[in-house]
Amino acid sequence: MTAKLEKLNLINRLMNANVVCSDCGRKYGKYSVGCSSVWEGECGVCGERKPITEVRDYGYLTKGINELKGNIKEQSKVVANYMASVGPIMNDDELEDCLTASYEQGEITLKLTQEEVAFLNECLDVIVDNHESLCPGHAANPTDVALFESIESKITDLYTDYCVKFELSAAMKAYSEKYGDFPGESDNERWEGFRDAFTMLNSK
Repeated sequence: MTAKLEKLNLINRLMNANVVCSDCGRKYGKYSVGCSSVWEGECGVCGERKPITEVRDYGYLTKGINELKGNIKEQSKVVANYMASVGPIMNDDELEDCLTASYEQGEITLKLTQEEVAFLNECLDVIVDNHESLCPGHAANPTDVALFESIESKITDLYTDYCVKFELSAAMKAYSEKYGDFPGESDNERWEGFRDAFTMLNSK
């Protein structure tokens, strides 16, 4: 696991922890009350079984979260500076090809929020259970099945990747074709790392 992914995982634990031990509390937060209710349990940050208390007693660990976000932003600047030094990812003609209106390619572009995508994802099972040409017990219509599977795949990808991979896949593909893959990381790891960084830096 790369250092950046380790930091992203730590930020995720800090942001989602409900309880924290005093060691992690002092390291990533600031004690803000006179006394705390303490009980034995699993720390939401280090995962060890220790005396724990609620994260609000340590300022919701915002000190550690903000410090780690700052480190990731600095790393992103380094990457951006490097990309600028090797020249543009695409020339004007290549960029124009990527920006061709979607209707000219036989597709329709639709902007959705993460909540809308999540709702559509939940509706997929309802469609299967109620659509005559899809639900069990009825004769399947091959055309409807193919259309549904295509839609299901796209919605699932959007939901899984928080809409990031869908929006930026052309740029990532162009970068990989021009400069090669990132060493030591699979395609999924690259996308997961980018998606997690995007999500963390745009939350709370």
